[in-house]
Amino acid sequence: MYTVNTTTGVLTANGSIATQGSPHSVTIDPNGKFAYVANQSESSVSMLTLNSSTGVLIPNGSIGSEIPYSVMVDPTGQFVYVANQDSFVSMYTINTSTGTLTAKGTIAAGNTTYAVTVDPTGKFVYVAIKGSNNVYMYTIDASTGALTSNGTASGLSQPVSVAVY
Repeated sequence: MYTVNTTTGVLTANGSIATQGSPHSVTIDPNGKFAYVANQSESSVSMLTLNSSTGVLIPNGSIGSEIPYSVMVDPTGQFVYVANQDSFVSMYTINTSTGTLTAKGTIAAGNTTYAVTVDPTGKFVYVAIKGSNNVYMYTIDASTGALTSNGTASGLSQPVSVAVY
């Protein structure tokens, strides 16, 4: 954990926290209250609460997710999406009071899912598929967070990251 000097951008160590397994990806909800860590070797997502005055993360449990590579919170702070190595995306809802995740199912993705992102409007999810050289595209149901396939963007060379602005 680090504190950011808002004038210079310099990072100052603020301690560390143990999560289960080997952390592969981290995301923070848009309200700055909760953090989620994809723990690849432990097949789980750690849930943490962020102390707004100290910046310290406080463990809040974990939830199973099959070999998670990447985790992302949508811009509304209601849903979490996890790209799992075993060719699917896990969908979760967030309890906005506690930060606890509730599993809402999975959706198929290409072989070797690697990274997930949500567009800034909160309408779409994109998943980089390293094994098939594609990016899978999904539409988010605004009331449930469920994903519906929009097809694929193909012809990429081993995508390991995806960003949308």
